[in-house]
Amino acid sequence: MRYTQAIMALAMLVPTGAAQSHAGELTPILVSGGSCGWYVVLGCGKRATDQQNKRDDLGGPNAGGGAGLRVITTNDYANFRPGYYCVVDGPYANKSDAQSIAWAEAVPDAYVKKGC
Repeated sequence: MRYTQAIMALAMLVPTGAAQSHAGELTPILVSGGSCGWYVVLGCGKRATDQQNKRDDLGGPNAGGGAGLRVITTNDYANFRPGYYCVVDGPYANKSDAQSIAWAEAVPDAYVKKGC
């Protein structure tokens, strides 16, 4: 229930649509895995299925701030510790765009990290 309420609140705060680039708007980068950019990390673990379930509990691939949720393998990202799967929202063009995504209510220990 808590996740559902937080996701609904997030949906109201985040602009919809594809990439936007003016002041106060988000600039998601929509490219394949292993790409450079800033990510909101919502959780990591050793099992991909656990992270896929977490992604789905948080609203699925279309949730988030425009870039969408995905499960990544950290082996594909230079600044991530290898050997894990992480639920992330991103990539975003810059740190401030990633930090503007309101995940803290649903995932209090969420943090922003550059992927390369």
